[in-house]
Amino acid sequence: MTGIESASPAQKGPYGRPRSYDPDFHGPVHNNKRSCTDILCALLFFVFMFGWAGVGAYAIYYGDPEILAFPTDSDGRKCGRDPEVADKKFLLYFDLTQCSSPIVLIAGCPTPQVCVSQCPQENRFAVPYGLDERLCTDAARRSLTCRPGVNPMDRSRSCRSLLRDTDDCAPYTFRSAAVLGRCVPNLGIGDFDEENDRVKDADGKEMNVTMDALYKGAEKLGVFVSLKDFGVEAVSDYRESWWVIVLALVACMVVSLLWILLMRFVAGLMVWVALLGSLAGLIGGCVYTFIRWRQLADVPGADKKINPLDAFTKGFDSFLELQQTWLIFFIILCVLATILLLVVLILCKRLRVAIEVIDHASRAVTSTLSTLAFPLLPWLLQLGTVVLFTTLALYIASMGRAKYLVSSLPQSCRNVCGGYVFNGTCDPDAFEKSCRTDCPDAECRFVQYEKFEIVPYLHAYNIFAMFWSLFFLSAMGEMVLAGAFSSWYWTFDKSKNLPPAPLSSSMGRTFRYHLGTLAFGSLIIAIIRVIRVTLEYIYKNCKSKPGSQVARAILCCCRCCMWCLEKFMRFINRNAYIMTATYGTNFCKSARDAFMLIMRNVLRVIAVDAVCDFLLFLGKALITIGITVASFYFLDHRIPIEGLDKFVPETHYSWLPVVTIAVGCFFISSLFFSVYNMAVDTLFLCFLEDLERNDGSEERPYYMSKDMMKVLGKKNRRVKAD
Repeated sequence: MTGIESASPAQKGPYGRPRSYDPDFHGPVHNNKRSCTDILCALLFFVFMFGWAGVGAYAIYYGDPEILAFPTDSDGRKCGRDPEVADKKFLLYFDLTQCSSPIVLIAGCPTPQVCVSQCPQENRFAVPYGLDERLCTDAARRSLTCRPGVNPMDRSRSCRSLLRDTDDCAPYTFRSAAVLGRCVPNLGIGDFDEENDRVKDADGKEMNVTMDALYKGAEKLGVFVSLKDFGVEAVSDYRESWWVIVLALVACMVVSLLWILLMRFVAGLMVWVALLGSLAGLIGGCVYTFIRWRQLADVPGADKKINPLDAFTKGFDSFLELQQTWLIFFIILCVLATILLLVVLILCKRLRVAIEVIDHASRAVTSTLSTLAFPLLPWLLQLGTVVLFTTLALYIASMGRAKYLVSSLPQSCRNVCGGYVFNGTCDPDAFEKSCRTDCPDAECRFVQYEKFEIVPYLHAYNIFAMFWSLFFLSAMGEMVLAGAFSSWYWTFDKSKNLPPAPLSSSMGRTFRYHLGTLAFGSLIIAIIRVIRVTLEYIYKNCKSKPGSQVARAILCCCRCCMWCLEKFMRFINRNAYIMTATYGTNFCKSARDAFMLIMRNVLRVIAVDAVCDFLLFLGKALITIGITVASFYFLDHRIPIEGLDKFVPETHYSWLPVVTIAVGCFFISSLFFSVYNMAVDTLFLCFLEDLERNDGSEERPYYMSKDMMKVLGKKNRRVKAD
């Protein structure tokens, strides 16, 4: 028996009995022998999706995302939207230092807010006007920013009444810029006294507001003025360089396709060059880091320990001047080189099997090129799911009712305004009719939007529905591709008898019989992901609390375990979908059969997975790096070709389109290589079953290629065309 032969069909090991020969099996089970699998899970999925639609309808009916998008003044009017303030698009806070919660983006700070047509352009400190009426001149009154309906020029009201007793006017204003529709202080050098940490007004006088308090308020708003400038320049850069980005992404698509086609002819050469080249690079890195470590031995101060704070004070380059840095690099590279060398030496024969599986995958993909475009369908559906989730999240977050309180109720009005008490709830329309007519000093003021109690539960439902839908669509793509590639492998004469439309046939089988299996597998992953997200949320909350080291350590272990569990279950699910696509069995049986088959051939699985993952990552990395570097050289005027500079777009940040190209290129290459990866996994399971089912005789010929049989030392007595 060779080192890679499977157990005899008569033997039953700890991982079940190997597959026995079935003369009627010639690939994926036909429709007339299939039946619907995991029907209860399919029903549960559709009921849950109908529930999601109900949640969406409820949220759309009661929600108003404009509350989130547009700032709201103290009277509940949306700046720039409601008729009364249609020409006033910006929100001004009377006292920004009172902003202390992120909820201000929805409900506002606990300070009066008014809609203004323009943010203040200079610093003004009005508090002294309320302390000394002699300072409250006409010019001073004209400079005040007050609530709607308040006339600061009305001499019947004192400045004290305007500024201190009723807060009808702002005690101070700062030179501000509009960010997300809100006036945020834009203070520069010269606007404050550094020695006393005090803001100065337009006349150079010191204001009774500290810079620390002011910036804390601005920080709570979560917006900064520089964001606006960067956003404007970024949009300009994209407008100028969009054609470069499009050309780069098209080039990435073409190169990815050529890479896969090239793999069909030189898969073995590419694998060995990648492995040996990586090994040579790691060994060279070990030598270089050791030499640098020795060179720094005589440099004064190079023997200091690494201090992470130096990254902020001296920059990251300071680490390269320390011996400890190069020693760490040397140890890491030595460990990686040793592991890779042992893999090459110990698993050499199995690496040859992995190379042949990769070659098989290349042939399968190039023979059914429609599989390269198919991932766009689940991806577009996933994109639509994310858009739907985001839209519903905004509607749910904006669900609530406006809360109004009686903010002013003189003693003389209490008999007139029957039923109303100071600081009690009120309806503005009813209050206007029953109270304001006879008591104009009484006021019913908007406070905030009160959330419905059901909002947290709707958010939870929306999040879980999103995860379940995303994993369901991902599973659908995997099963459809698995069915197409399984049909290719189990065709004995691939030069003549390949099925005419394997992808559409697999899609039909999946949608007709196995939506329940997809729902079952994706439900498991969705539950695990929700648990992971919950643990992550709890962990981040614990990090901000002192004395929670033990809790953080436990949560860290739980996060690690759940991450490993999700990776394991995704691996099991992927192989279960392959078995379902081939045999039409339900999720549990498919997962069990796939797991047993893998455990009977665990060393081969490790070798093939390691080599394929490494090769596919290398391909994605090389394509992404190559296209990105070429784009950078072009956009940065570094290509020495006469006359080329006139085609280069002028940008504020040349790195912005480059980063966009890098992200887009990696996504495109991942899309192409995901098909290749699925082909490898599917064909490898088929190959393992081929070894167990058949023996190369006239009655039981192998379906694998001739090159694969040479590697295994096997041959078919029956003539076979690859």
